[in-house]
Amino acid sequence: MSRFKLSLDAADALANGVVACVKRNGFSPIVVNVVDSNANVLVQKRMDGCVHVGIPQFSYAKAYTCIVMKQSSRDFRDKYTKENNPGKISQLQSMISITSGKMACFPGGVLLKDENNEVVGAIGVSGAAGDEDEYAALKSVWDSKFPLTTEPKEHSCSTVRDE
Repeated sequence: MSRFKLSLDAADALANGVVACVKRNGFSPIVVNVVDSNANVLVQKRMDGCVHVGIPQFSYAKAYTCIVMKQSSRDFRDKYTKENNPGKISQLQSMISITSGKMACFPGGVLLKDENNEVVGAIGVSGAAGDEDEYAALKSVWDSKFPLTTEPKEHSCSTVRDE
């Protein structure tokens, strides 16, 4: 069985899809990072008007978190905060600290898997609201028709205009 390869062209198409979705929906300007299965950046794009301090790093951190944890950045957050357990929250903060801030615990990081359920990469988006960041990444993958599945599988964005 063939395995989908997240090539530069595919990563660029996904990043362009994110930007198009953000524009269509009137979300705040973003930075998008598309990384391979080793968290190496294939494509990074910053929209005009996007805050340049912090946002590119947040975008990468969301994608990096997906690769390291094998789950979306939202699921990473929820795993450690849902029960409001101080020990788990401390563990979450320690993981972020130990990685020198390379991990992010807010929505906008989407894990990409191929038809064999193997991780092939991730998309990190930052600059709009977290739910909007996540929606733009998901919508880009869904519209691409690439043989990919995502984590999360559905969005929770209430400000979408293009559905």
